[in-house]
Amino acid sequence: MNCKSIVLRMLVACLFVTLHPVSNAQWQADADDKLQTKAARAIDNIKAKVERSHPFFEDAYAYAVWPGITRVAFGFGGAYGKGIVVEQDEAVGTVSYWQFSSGIQAGAKNFSMIVFFKDKESLESLKRNEMQFAGQAGIDVATAGAHGTPTYHESVAIIPLTRFGLMGEFSASGVKYRFKPYTQ
Repeated sequence: MNCKSIVLRMLVACLFVTLHPVSNAQWQADADDKLQTKAARAIDNIKAKVERSHPFFEDAYAYAVWPGITRVAFGFGGAYGKGIVVEQDEAVGTVSYWQFSSGIQAGAKNFSMIVFFKDKESLESLKRNEMQFAGQAGIDVATAGAHGTPTYHESVAIIPLTRFGLMGEFSASGVKYRFKPYTQ
């Protein structure tokens, strides 16, 4: 083989590797599904603004993402949002988020949230629509927020990102998830 032939083969190999579509193991939103499109934008936004979220996307068995949850409180409060569940890089259903809270709290806000599930067992509790209880402390002003949410279950991680609002809180709450699988 001459030098020209070797260079040509190396060039073709480099072009093949560069231009060949790489298998991407990440979930891709269905462009025809408005909720999935919003969820994909929320994921991109959280990845860009919350550096600590990156390892969870790599290691989680599944996650639920809510593009927007609206919360209003004055002593008592409530919140609602609708999102999707992604299991092993496939959207498997929708999930609603209902919250009732009581405590020292006032204001309104809208935020995105992702709940990461370390394993299949932790995801199954979400699919069974179990009620969860939490304590919350935080402050949100415009698009900046500081949150402290105690975590009681090692196989679940929660990452919220304030979109807009003005709220201060120190409260206890009950959260109800309602999972609805996509039909095949």
